[in-house]
This record gives sequence, C-alpha cells and structure tokens, in this order.
Amino acid sequence: MASGRAFLFTLIVLSLYLANTQCKVYTRCKLTRDLLKNNFPRTFISNWVCLIEQGSDRNTSALVVKSPRRKFYGLFQIGSEWCKEGRKGGKCDIPCEALLDEDIKDDGVCAIKIFEQEGFKYWPKWEVRCKGQTLPDIEKCPDWQLPPSRASPPRDKRYLKSDNSYKLFRGRRNLSSIRNKIYLQ
Repeated sequence: MASGRAFLFTLIVLSLYLANTQCKVYTRCKLTRDLLKNNFPRTFISNWVCLIEQGSDRNTSALVVKSPRRKFYGLFQIGSEWCKEGRKGGKCDIPCEALLDEDIKDDGVCAIKIFEQEGFKYWPKWEVRCKGQTLPDIEKCPDWQLPPSRASPPRDKRYLKSDNSYKLFRGRRNLSSIRNKIYLQ
C-alpha cells in the first residue's frame, strides 16, 4: 500500500512538473540541425533521427513509465539508471527532469555517453525499427549539405598577398616578378 502511494505521489509530482515545463516537438530538419549543433557525428545522424522518431516522436517531454523503477525520459528516451529524480545522479550525473525540457544539450551528452558504452543496442526501439531498415531521409534538410569543397579556386581568382595588398596573378611571369619584389624588400 505504501509503495502504491509513493508511486502515485511521484506520478503527481512529475505531472505537475511537466505541466510547468515547456516541451518542444521537432521537425525532422530542425532536429537534424540541433543534433549537428550539439556535436553528434554526421555518420550516425540518420540513426539518431530514427531512434528519436521511434522512441519519443521528436517530443522533448516524452515520458514512458514501464514500472515505478523503470522510466524513460525525453527526446532520447534515456532510462532512469542514467539519471536521478529530483537531483543530480545516475550514470550521467543529471536530474531526470533535465531530460524533459527543451534544452537538448545535456540530453545529447548523456545519449552520446550511453552510445559510447553500449551502442544503439541500448535502445530496443532502434534494434526493432531502425537497424537494417530504411533510415529517415535527412539529405533534403538545408543543414545537411556538406561543407564547401576545399578545391583550389579557379586560376583567374587566385590572389597573392604582398605590400599589404592583394594582387591578382596570372601565369608564371607575374608570380616570379611578385616573388622577386618580396625577396628584394
């Protein structure tokens, strides 16, 4: 009877907390952007997006209670062994309630820690719904575009710096005359 009351009390406290907490439901592209901003490796972004879509439906305040001792929090559905209710604790040294707010920086740090220790297999929904399946298409998202090429600029756009000014050079003759000016000074 006492454990039933404790569970009910915890559920009421969490409900009140969630009523005051702002949640965020991401679009696929905004989620991709925020994951990249939070230093998630580009290699696995589609896997992370799939995991988040399957686990929390891209909702930062998602809470799944399997039993009084087994709860999953937030965007990444991080289990209660990784956090502590009401104060810092768990394997990520974070309050569980911090996993339910709009700020995903701390959530991401914990999720990456879990991934480094256990891989995606920690999340059963990833195993069932993402592993070996077609992953979400994020290549159409504007922030997914690869960084610009590091190729040399076209010949007519190359500049050399000398005498505190930039000079356009074309061919070897101009280059060697500029070099001579630099060395003779």
